[in-house]
Amino acid sequence: MRIYAQNGFGPADKVQRGVDEGILDGVILSPRYCKPERMQQRIEELSHTGSFLAFDPEFYATDFIAHPTPNLGALEEWSYFRRPRRPELISGAVVPGLIRDALDVQINLGLKQLIAPNVYIRQADSIDTAVALNFLNNTKQVAEEMSEYPVYGTLAIHRDALLAGANFRDVLDSLTGIAHPPDGYYLIVGSSEQQSTGKYIRSDLSHPEVIAAWMYANYVLSLNAADVINGYCFLLSPLVGVCGAGAAANGWSSGLRKFCIERYVREQAGGKAPNIRYLSNPLMSHVRQSDLDAFSAIVPEVMNGLASDEIYEAAEPTRTEEALQAWEALRADTIQAGTGNENIEHNLSAFQTRINEARLLWETLRGAGFSQDVEPNLERLDAMDRGIDLFAEWAEIS
Repeated sequence: MRIYAQNGFGPADKVQRGVDEGILDGVILSPRYCKPERMQQRIEELSHTGSFLAFDPEFYATDFIAHPTPNLGALEEWSYFRRPRRPELISGAVVPGLIRDALDVQINLGLKQLIAPNVYIRQADSIDTAVALNFLNNTKQVAEEMSEYPVYGTLAIHRDALLAGANFRDVLDSLTGIAHPPDGYYLIVGSSEQQSTGKYIRSDLSHPEVIAAWMYANYVLSLNAADVINGYCFLLSPLVGVCGAGAAANGWSSGLRKFCIERYVREQAGGKAPNIRYLSNPLMSHVRQSDLDAFSAIVPEVMNGLASDEIYEAAEPTRTEEALQAWEALRADTIQAGTGNENIEHNLSAFQTRINEARLLWETLRGAGFSQDVEPNLERLDAMDRGIDLFAEWAEIS
């Protein structure tokens, strides 16, 4: 599975170094954080690497154009970013034109992989679901009229919609029944936690049914020959890879590792800079560096054994080094977990064994007197474990 950067605020040299050093396979660009003239320059800077470059239109954020305190950044400077009247969306009359406008911008930027716009699905059984399916039904046909480049349909869906069980699986059935489907899907699962600071280890995405549904979506779509890019999936990246995902995209801040649609509403400024963290594959957790030093003194196995470990052992990393470490760890973790669904039963069983090993490490740390983060991490591991069992039931994997 490929590892992409989810681009956002404050990239500095993070993405460029990740691509240049072979840690990243590509980048999902954000028009929210980049004005049109700067985006052209950014694409030119990255194009020479030969990496995958795509552009998330973030059309789902048009919900907030009329909000009293929008937080849309540069989105409103892009010509395609407009919200038609709701009856026009429901009727579908404007959908082909909206897709065409968003793809035209991307083609003119020189991109060779396209991401079509779509609305956000808050509930699986809703008018928004019907509108979203209409966008996806039209995506490939419109794209073929404009270019020969592959096109990804956006499937942006709230975690509550995944909890709808049969209704969510009906959505997937509808996608697999599209006569002329897109080449792939850009799949985003949304949290309810607005602009999480990362303080809470177990988010509302760490729910067995949410995890199982996220895995199942990748499994079903990949079985139908779709290349699935998962946005903002962070710690679940290895699991979606096991289920057939083509790529996982993650950024360097909590808001780029977990998606929340309310990010497009302005919050009161303030707060401290987040702590430097380390993604520990053995612990299956993103731990504070200050805790890492203490943990590794008791249980050296918490370290990944990768090149970036030396930076953490020598001094406090920079923000760029922190991002590179997380991407390097995710790449190693997805390789270890296995990708594609040919050996899925074996890979899922092996992953559950690793979950048990991570539990034992956390129990050892608790026995050594560390208590603050142990229970939330154990709860999250339990959710992943139960999510795998539930997914295996839905997918009829023995």
